[in-house]
Amino acid sequence: MVVRKYTKGELKRPLAGFWIHAAFESPGTDYEEDRISLDEYVSHHPEATFYVRVTGDCMQYSGIETNDLLVVDRSLTPLPGDIIVAVLNGQHILACYIEFMSKIYLMPDNPKYGPHAVNEFDQLTIEGVVPHTILNQRNHNHVRINRLQQLLCVLRKDLPAGTPG
Repeated sequence: MVVRKYTKGELKRPLAGFWIHAAFESPGTDYEEDRISLDEYVSHHPEATFYVRVTGDCMQYSGIETNDLLVVDRSLTPLPGDIIVAVLNGQHILACYIEFMSKIYLMPDNPKYGPHAVNEFDQLTIEGVVPHTILNQRNHNHVRINRLQQLLCVLRKDLPAGTPG
C-alpha cells in the first residue's frame, strides 16, 4: 500500500438543505441551506485527522478500492472490526483490526490475502482508525453493471416465449 498523506484545510463546501433519499426525490428540493466542513463532519478531532489515498485491493470486499480516499483519525482507539492504517515491520498497511484470545490479528478483506497474527517479533504502530471513506463511485460502476446484468438475466427467464429481448 502506498500512503500519501493529505493535510486538512479550512475550506467549507456548500451543503444542500435536504437529505438525499435512496429513491426518487422531488427536484424542487434543490436549494442550499448551510455550509459544511468536511474536517468537522468526518472527525470530532480534526487536528488528529489525516487523509490517505488507497493503492491495492486488500480491502476490496469492504468496498475500498484503489484511488479511494480514507479519513484516518489518530484520536480513536481501534475496536475489533475497525479498519486501521498501521505500520507493520516498517511497511504501511491497511487492514481490519481483530482481537481474539488476547492476540491481535490484521485481516485483509480479500480472500486473496491471509490474516497476520501479530507476534512478539513484529513492530506494529497503529497510525489511526478509518471511520470514513470517500469513494470514487465511478470506480464501482462495474459492480452495479454486474448486478444489472444479473437482474436482466433473471427477468429474461421470466419473459413469455417469443418475446424479443
